[in-house]
Amino acid sequence: MRSKHETDAENVSNIDYSKFDKINVAVVLTGEEKEIVIEGVKKIDLRIVPLLCAIYILSLIDRSNIGAALVNGLRKELKLTTSEEGNATTIFYILYIVFEGIIPANIILKKVRPHIWFGLIGSLWSISCIGMAFAKNGTTFVIARAFLGAFEAGFAPGVVGYLNYWYTRSEIGVRTTLFFLAVPVSGVIGGPLSAALASTNNNNLHALCITAYFFIIDFPDEATFLTNVQRNIIVRRLKAEQGIASETKGSLKELVSIVLDWKVYSFSLIIMGLNNLAIILGVFGAVLINGMGFSGIKSTYLASIASVGGLFGVILLIFLINKISYWKLILGYGIVAVSGYSIVVFSKSIVLRLIFYVIAGFGSVPLLPLTLSWSSANQGGVYKSLIASAIIISFGTVGGATVPRLFVAKYAPDYTTGSIVTLAGAGISVVLSVLLGLYFKYENKRRDENPVDLSHIPEDEQRQLTNSHPNFRFRT
Repeated sequence: MRSKHETDAENVSNIDYSKFDKINVAVVLTGEEKEIVIEGVKKIDLRIVPLLCAIYILSLIDRSNIGAALVNGLRKELKLTTSEEGNATTIFYILYIVFEGIIPANIILKKVRPHIWFGLIGSLWSISCIGMAFAKNGTTFVIARAFLGAFEAGFAPGVVGYLNYWYTRSEIGVRTTLFFLAVPVSGVIGGPLSAALASTNNNNLHALCITAYFFIIDFPDEATFLTNVQRNIIVRRLKAEQGIASETKGSLKELVSIVLDWKVYSFSLIIMGLNNLAIILGVFGAVLINGMGFSGIKSTYLASIASVGGLFGVILLIFLINKISYWKLILGYGIVAVSGYSIVVFSKSIVLRLIFYVIAGFGSVPLLPLTLSWSSANQGGVYKSLIASAIIISFGTVGGATVPRLFVAKYAPDYTTGSIVTLAGAGISVVLSVLLGLYFKYENKRRDENPVDLSHIPEDEQRQLTNSHPNFRFRT
């Protein structure tokens, strides 16, 4: 039997508030409605985040095992030349960029339902991993890595955009960070267990992707696991802040506007330097530690300690992300990451280098979800978030397609040039994030002091203004 509380709340939530709620302004809810939203969002969290995170963990293990493989006999077994060794790493990121940036996979995601898209590409990249296992020479291995990059291109950027289907700007940061917990978790279990996991990982990944096809719900207004009351209020909040994904179509005009937005490329440059540091620590951790004089097996095990540090860094970020400005968090974590990596590279004490390798992981791993959360919260619409995340992650991956060539065997054991480039890129990214944060603060103040009434303009035209809408306030 329904309680009076539920009946009253449903009666209230069924009212058409569209003429009262302002676009790009958070809806003011009653105490009862807030309680209903909390219950509904918990259901969404359990339905969406764990499965996508599990798929990402297995994909990252497949992607990152290249570093461990190189120090444990892959070079000798496949008789890799210096060129093939570099290509084996960079080809993944080149195809990733092509299929996410030049041929935007997120545009396909908007045309295809998410449960179909995520299930399909996950199954295809698990097949690519099987191809790598059967490679007999450098050429076939590089080709298999290329397919892996092409199929994985649509997943992480797609999930970042997909989360905006379900969560408001105040909620997106924690959920994006929870999803990217996959990065340190995959590093902790993937390095030490890489050999043991090799035979079972692809089967597990394929099973999860099939599960995703049946388990993922495409849009919140179709979520039957929510009660009518929960669904109505949650959809109302989303419609006011960024629009409803199922109603958002996108157009060529909007696409051009997004591509020409300088702020998208500011976030891209920030991600590029910070992500490259995380790539080097994650993918080439075993290579760096091998250069300290450890055997291949010991290097593989020790490489996971950066991920342990990163795990603690991401967990801390979950508690801080809605309490401290994004740019201040990037500055803090960035200083820790750059300082830690500097000691790893330039110190002569092996013990000190290993300690700061953990500290570098603590600082670097949270920077990716932190920057992507900041970007997602500042786009001003579902479609723009979807396309912008693809552009930003694609550009952010450029470092992964170039800098790893400075970590091949001929630069061993110190890899000084590659490390200097990595540190310089990360430092520039931190400075850019501070400048962008200060700009957002200035722009918010300017809009507060110069209000503009657009109530006479149709809703669809207002939504096309995205973060240029006078009601929109940037998250700093």
